[in-house]
Amino acid sequence: MSDDVNLLRRRARRRLVGAIALVVLAVVVLPIILDQKPKSGPQELTVQIPSQDGGPFKTRALPPLQSPPPAAAKTDAPAAKAPAPEPAVEPAAPAPAKSESAKAADKARAKPKPAQAFVFQLGVFANADNAKQLRERAAAAGVKSYTEQVKGQQGDQTRVRAGPFPSRGAAEKARDKLKSLGMDVGQVAQR
Repeated sequence: MSDDVNLLRRRARRRLVGAIALVVLAVVVLPIILDQKPKSGPQELTVQIPSQDGGPFKTRALPPLQSPPPAAAKTDAPAAKAPAPEPAVEPAAPAPAKSESAKAADKARAKPKPAQAFVFQLGVFANADNAKQLRERAAAAGVKSYTEQVKGQQGDQTRVRAGPFPSRGAAEKARDKLKSLGMDVGQVAQR
C-alpha cells in the first residue's frame, strides 16, 4: 500500500509542476503576444503652404451644367415625360371640359419653376375624397393647390398644399383669402 501512495504522490507532484509551468507560461507569453503593436506605422502627412511671393491665390471654378441640345430634347420628350411631382387626385369619370385650376396647372407645368417658391399647407387627409373637396374649395377661391402622398402615423395620407407662389407676399395674400373664407391654413414656408 505504501507503493501505491508513493506513486500517487509522484503523479500529484508532476501534475502540480505541470500546472505551475502552464500558469507561468500564460502569465509571461500571453502579454507579449497581445501587446504587439501593428506593423504599419503612421502615414506621414505633408502640408505645403504657398509662399506669399507666389502671387494671388487662384481658384478653379467648374463650368455650369449645360442643358441638352434642343434636338436631343425634342427626341427625348415622350420618354422624359415623367409623372408630375405632385400627384393629383383624379375624379372617377373624366370631366367634359378643363376647369380653371386644371388650366392653371397646365400652364405651371409648361413654365420653368422659379428658384424660390412659397407654399402653405391646407390639410392632411387619410381619405382622398376629402383632399379632393378641399382642393375644389381652394380652386373656387382662385388659389392653386397640389397634393403629395406622405406616410403618416395612420398609414398613407394625402397632404394638400396651396401654391407654389413666386413670392412670400403672394402666398400671404392667398393664405389670408382662404382664412377669411373660414379655412384652416398653415404657415407660409419655402418649398
